[in-house]
Amino acid sequence: MTAQTEPTPDDVVSAAKTLHALTAIPDHSARWSHTAEPTQWTAAHTIEHISDALLFYSSQVARRAGSRLPVLRNGRDAPASEHLDNVLSAAHVLAALLRDLGDERAFHPSGTADAAGWAGMAVTEILVHGTDAARAVGVQLDLPENVCARTVSRAFPWIDPTMADAPELLLAITGRTSVKGIQSDPDWWWQSAPLTEWNGLPARRDVKPGWS
Repeated sequence: MTAQTEPTPDDVVSAAKTLHALTAIPDHSARWSHTAEPTQWTAAHTIEHISDALLFYSSQVARRAGSRLPVLRNGRDAPASEHLDNVLSAAHVLAALLRDLGDERAFHPSGTADAAGWAGMAVTEILVHGTDAARAVGVQLDLPENVCARTVSRAFPWIDPTMADAPELLLAITGRTSVKGIQSDPDWWWQSAPLTEWNGLPARRDVKPGWS
């Protein structure tokens, strides 16, 4: 797989910018308290989770972690508009760190990830949970086709890219929509290590969320 077909640090930022559409919902709107299915979180908490996840990824990458580090940030009392801005800031932070990562790698339980692996995981976090929140508040997100295609091909290499448009594939793999030929798996996971280390099988989660 060539560099041009793998997710990039810029893709992380592009994914975060996609969530700008959610700024159409004012902070005082009751929609932010709606449940962002299939999670049990509110829409506002879902957006907060994205920036928490990106900053946690950033700590792993910045320190070239060989194991799980303590959580960098978990929650912040702020209006939804600030949480959305936090996502963009966190995406820029992670993108800068991934550009600096070079050929080095950092620990993730799904596989010690290189820059493309981290970018693919980050894009998934942003666009999938962003879609959860958008559906809860009644906003349609326009997921970037090329960013989704690079993410699916790198993070979920067992998926046939001709089965559907890339955004649909990304949402189907993660259980947010249905695509014929993709079986819903609550234990879906990423191929975060380089594809040269892929065993040819779909990745499945073997630790609980939160890496506990």
